[in-house]
Amino acid sequence: MLKYFQITRYKNPSEKKLAESIKNLFGFYPRNISLFEQALTHSSAAKHIKSNERLEFLGDSVLGTIVAEYLFSILPNKDEGVLTQVRSRMVSRIQLNKLAVKLGIDKILRTDIKGNISYALYGDAFEALVGAIYLDTGFASTKKILIEKIIKHHFDINTLLNEDTDYKSRLINFCAKTKVPLQFVLMDENVLGAKKFYHIGIEIDGKIIAEAQNPNKRAAEQLAAGKALELLEEE
Repeated sequence: MLKYFQITRYKNPSEKKLAESIKNLFGFYPRNISLFEQALTHSSAAKHIKSNERLEFLGDSVLGTIVAEYLFSILPNKDEGVLTQVRSRMVSRIQLNKLAVKLGIDKILRTDIKGNISYALYGDAFEALVGAIYLDTGFASTKKILIEKIIKHHFDINTLLNEDTDYKSRLINFCAKTKVPLQFVLMDENVLGAKKFYHIGIEIDGKIIAEAQNPNKRAAEQLAAGKALELLEEE
């Protein structure tokens, strides 16, 4: 009965479907569904709805604060340097992009981009959703939702404490040891909405084996290097 009253607050089937998606992801029905519509609307598809860029900005800050406070509480014997490293690994573009795809955000993000879509858009959308949750429910509720539904289920803190996330250096060392020619290629520079994206390709022995896009060139190189390492380590 409670679910019936919650779901009837939405105006149309599209809103109800989105509300169910948010319930499945985060465990609650939104009060202001328009915030979540905005969070899942990339600038390329923003016509009657604002894009998710402002919510992404807000969500990035909220997520960083929640992760920092969580690590501070569960790692009482670790110094500031270690806490900073683990937080950076948890909120890195690679981690958030993978998390967003794992959660299925790639299936509900609205874009009008033709061709390959940068994985960075999915991580951006996750941050925008965090911003939407914060505005819809407040900080205390957002903290509880992220810790219980996301952090505890999708992050292994012990692994993150020992993880080497410098994929570019690892790839360079791998290719040096195996004596395989390696090049980081700037394939293109694209403007999507208000952001400029760097399209980086990993060229191994004269062949592009992995690609990635990101507004930060170094981050794009890291993303592409991570994909290349996954392929090389499978062989």
